[in-house]
Amino acid sequence: MVITKKHAIALERLLADEEAGKPYTPVEEVDEDTFDELEMMGLARYQTPVKIVPTYLGRELAYLLRELYEQGPKPYAEDEEEVGGDLVILEGRGLAKPEEWEEGWRWLGTEVIAMLDAAERAGRVGPKAEGPLMERGLAVRVRDREKKTEYLTLSDAGRRVLELYRAAEPGLEISAELAEVIRKVPIGPAPASELPTGSHEEHMLEAMRLIAYSVPASDVYAFTALGQAVKRALELGGFGTGDVLTSDILWALADYADSGEATEAGLATLQSLGYVGPSGELLPAGEWALEALRLYTQGARPDVWSFAIEAEEAEVLKTIAALWKKAEQNPEEVPTFERLRREMVDRKVREYKALVEKYGRRLDELPKKKQEIAKKFAEAKDLAKWYEENFDLREALMSLESFQLVESGVDEKGREVFRLTELGEKVREDQERAERDVPSVAVKAITMTRKTFSAPGLEWYQAGREAGLLGTGEPTESGYFYAHLAEHIRRSPHLSKYELLVFHKIPARGMTEDELYQALEGKLDRERIRWALEKLEARHLIDVLPDGNIVETEAGELLDRALAGVPEGFGNPVTPLVVRLLRALREVGTLYVKEKRVRILPRNIEAAIRLSGLSKEAWENAMEAARVAGFVGRNSVNEAGLLILEVAEKMNPGEEVHGLVEVVA
Repeated sequence: MVITKKHAIALERLLADEEAGKPYTPVEEVDEDTFDELEMMGLARYQTPVKIVPTYLGRELAYLLRELYEQGPKPYAEDEEEVGGDLVILEGRGLAKPEEWEEGWRWLGTEVIAMLDAAERAGRVGPKAEGPLMERGLAVRVRDREKKTEYLTLSDAGRRVLELYRAAEPGLEISAELAEVIRKVPIGPAPASELPTGSHEEHMLEAMRLIAYSVPASDVYAFTALGQAVKRALELGGFGTGDVLTSDILWALADYADSGEATEAGLATLQSLGYVGPSGELLPAGEWALEALRLYTQGARPDVWSFAIEAEEAEVLKTIAALWKKAEQNPEEVPTFERLRREMVDRKVREYKALVEKYGRRLDELPKKKQEIAKKFAEAKDLAKWYEENFDLREALMSLESFQLVESGVDEKGREVFRLTELGEKVREDQERAERDVPSVAVKAITMTRKTFSAPGLEWYQAGREAGLLGTGEPTESGYFYAHLAEHIRRSPHLSKYELLVFHKIPARGMTEDELYQALEGKLDRERIRWALEKLEARHLIDVLPDGNIVETEAGELLDRALAGVPEGFGNPVTPLVVRLLRALREVGTLYVKEKRVRILPRNIEAAIRLSGLSKEAWENAMEAARVAGFVGRNSVNEAGLLILEVAEKMNPGEEVHGLVEVVA
């Protein structure tokens, strides 16, 4: 949905004509392109090819705009006007009439919808959205009398706009000319300069929800999930004249794919457009067209999935693989924890020795994180101790297992050993080509485009470029791989001591990134806080919103409840090993619904250990941690433990995620 000066004037004209008792607005008296765009937004409709009337939603939006015009563009204050409960409005504003708007200024657009959506989820307007939403009359400054705080929240107009956007049913009607534009424009994320900004074609794409812009200033655009499927279909087919991809054509294709039957004329149309082959087979363009229909009817997914890995963790993957290679000749080289630790010490000593020799007194030229470690290395007398103080191998292994990249198990001698999963092997292969950090925001820059109004902000786009996940106009091979990984790994609950500290500071909603950094100032350095946020988001426990707000996901809120009884200062209260233990105990126990507890007979413990796949030592360590955290009792899994297992389910998609990689492959 996009509302510029011309759209606002047109909506007012439609409303005025209707109020004057006119049955319609003649098309020859208005700009036809503008009304085509309004039609695709679901705000106007053609009663006949020459008669235009507003839809119900178009009428409501016109009334809303008129109310804002009456309030005027200057700020107003209404002290003690109650918004609800203890909230009072301190400041708000309306709008100038559209004739006074600057050409090209967008009152509404996907970037504005994204800001409204984020504010609704967080219960307040984020810092990046404050100015844009205030100037549009979509936010007000309020005071919470009970908490004695001031902040911006959505105005009544802002909430109503969001409701109208969600209720609207956009059209889908792509002509041969528009199809050519779609084929030429990069799929994104990419700089907005790549698009014919402000043109009729661009407005049609946004009206049909095929493209989206970034918060707050539309610096970056991307094709949405629907737009990506439409673009892929048109790159392979849809060549012709007139309309080449419409909802009617898609439905006809779906009916043919389901029944194998079509009228002679209908089949000829599908074949001429390249969706169906000469023998009646469904062509790749047709497969993409059916994916477009699925997205058009079902909508894009509500959740955004992400993934994160640090270069240090990637090195652990490489080391595990190398040790298994050595074990082919010498069985004692298998990656037990101690053998892996010795190998990692040797690798890190070689790495930092080379850095110190190369940079000498110029260590300040290194990234801050490596700079501090290198300085400590130069002064270290006990290198094993230096490694322990600067690297946490056990933590890295647990983090990798929480993302289904590593699995700990037991070898024939009963020792705990570590193996790469199939996905872990693929990550290792990617990191062999270029070892680097892959932050959550870089992956999210790709996966967030699966929504209907989301494109990454400039900072996230640049993070994607730096991580090698984004090229000049679309994701790289690595980008598609990590996006696929984010949407298909099975996450397991895990919190490092740093992540736990950060997580405890984040409420379910109502906090910004800046406020979090301020709250932890002096307790953690900014880099640790940043990476804690990256990992928490990659585990789907929080969502860092485009406007600068942070909210907890449903999984995050459940985890808060599960950790309520954990003693203060207890590090690593929940790990993948604890989760494996809880699952195994639940499997062999009996659920008492009213007590919210699973009871386990002592004789079934050995069966649980076998089910968990843990070594005896790993089981005992996990059991001790679970008891201290209050997840298990003497012979039972408590309510908090059952909540942890529920968190594990909520951290992952409840059903198979339809991504783009599968179709591309």
